[in-house]
Amino acid sequence: MMIGIAMFGFLGAVARYLCYVFAESRARQPKLATWFVNSSGSFAIGLCLGAGTTEPSGILGFLGAFTTFSTMALDCVKDAEDGKWRQALVYIAATLLAGLLLFTIGYYTASSF
Repeated sequence: MMIGIAMFGFLGAVARYLCYVFAESRARQPKLATWFVNSSGSFAIGLCLGAGTTEPSGILGFLGAFTTFSTMALDCVKDAEDGKWRQALVYIAATLLAGLLLFTIGYYTASSF
């Protein structure tokens, strides 16, 4: 099981990088790219759990590596250090609200089938 989680974790990290590069190239906003990755990952986790998936390799490995809370935290700390407290708080709130909302939508969408 640990090897499966590690392999899927590798794939999730690569997928996160590719999605981040794609989103950042379109929006030219690194925070928006991180928000997109975290939000889409929350939706995917909701879909998996709503469908009854309990395979830890996919959820813990792939989607755990795909989402990136630490990058969001670093962005917020940098904003706070630069005196941009309001921007940091809005970013935190937007990330948490989108994550919870999209997880819920994914969960109930998948569990309704």
